This record gives sequence, C-alpha cells and structure tokens, in this order.
Amino acid sequence: MFDKKKIKCNHIKSFNTNHKRVVSFFDTISEILIEKVFDDDQEYRSKNILEIASRNDILRKKIYYKGFQSNYFQTCLSEKILVKNNKRVVSNLNDIVFKEELFDFCFSLLSLNSSESIPLVFKNIYTILKSDGVFASVFPADECFKEFSSYFIKFFRPDINYNFNPLFDMQTLGNLCSAAGFKNVIVDKENFQFNITKPEEVWHFIRHVGESNYLLKRKNFTIKKSLFKEFYSTYNKELKEGNLKKNTFSIYYLIGKK
Repeated sequence: MFDKKKIKCNHIKSFNTNHKRVVSFFDTISEILIEKVFDDDQEYRSKNILEIASRNDILRKKIYYKGFQSNYFQTCLSEKILVKNNKRVVSNLNDIVFKEELFDFCFSLLSLNSSESIPLVFKNIYTILKSDGVFASVFPADECFKEFSSYFIKFFRPDINYNFNPLFDMQTLGNLCSAAGFKNVIVDKENFQFNITKPEEVWHFIRHVGESNYLLKRKNFTIKKSLFKEFYSTYNKELKEGNLKKNTFSIYYLIGKK
C-alpha cells in the first residue's frame, strides 16, 4: 500500500528544506504542542523524551530553550536525516528499539500517518512509556488542503476518487489511541490557512513539509502534459478572479496518557 522509499525521501526532503512557510509551520505546531503538554509550574529535569520519525530539530530545540533539561532521543527514518543529537537512532515506524517503560514523553510531528499499522505503533508507544507517561502527536486532518484536492479531483477525474495519502478523522484517531490503552485521550483540530498566488505554492508546501504522495498505486495515475497545462491555466484563471486563493492545512493534535 505504502512506498517506504518514497516516505524516506519525503522526510529527507523536509529535513533539507529552507522553505520559509514550512519552517514557520513546524515552528508553530511545535510551540502549540509544547503548550498543550508541559506545565510551566512542574519540574522536567532528567525526564526522558522521545520524538519518533523526526524530520528536523525544531521541537527538540524549543523544548531545550524552554529550560527543560531532559534526555531527548530521536528516531529518524534515514541516516541522511542528520539531526544534531547524539541520541539519534535510525529505525522504521513499526520497530521497538527501546526498552519498556523508558520514556516520560513521546512526540511525533506528521509522521505516524505514514505507518501501515497505526494500532501497532500506538501499542508500541504505550509499551515504552512509563506509568503516567504522555503521548502527543500531530496528524494531518481529513480535510487537509480540501480546496486544492477538491478542484484537482473535479478537473482530472470527476468520476473517480483519486487516491491521496490516507487521512484520519477525529473520532477514528481517538478510538485507536484509546484501544491501545491510553486514557484521557484528547483530539483537537486546528486549521492553518494561507493565501496562494499560483498553484505550485501548494505543491511546494506539500513536498517541503514531507507529505508528497507515498501510495504505491500513485504510479498508476499519469497526467498528460497538455492536460496538466490546461489544469494549470484554469487554476490560475480562478486565482485571478479571486477564487481558490485560501488553502487550508488542517491538523489534529492527539494527546493520551498511560
């Protein structure tokens, strides 16, 4: 179902990016996640923190700058993702590479959705967390880039549901997290809207954030250059008329406690 090589390439692309909008986006969601999880009145020294499938250093640096002197571990999907952390481990999403009940906090930013076995991943996270440990993750929401994707589907194949990367709805995410054993599960949705002046701004954002299509069957869908030019032209026309300028990147903050 999923192309693992493509997923790794996506993460490497995101790690190497200097795309201002993408960097700002990761900065914002990291800050919000920290606010949701950490209490300024509590002491977080000597805590063990794990970030799963990290594609940059933004969250780690933010936690460090907050004064939380913790043991921060990161897993990465590729050796080419050179985060500046001597506690970095290269592993895939489904592997357990740490002992049970080791971590106080476990984070993930836009990475777990690319696992073909979310229930297994959630259960593994539950296993490596200490009692009262906190799991906090960010997922792309099911309405992510709804404006662009709706227009794309309508233009190219109105009779066929084009396959984008799978996205979870709020209830499913919460149920899967609870089924893994987590309690006090919270799922919050947030929409990030930005204006575009040309269609490639959406594509560039998706690529640089690391969410390009990673379905194996994406290769079965090809677009002729002439048809693509027509799509580009009509989309630009819509933009000039004041339509489709706003695009929404929707995410879920998922938090559970062991």
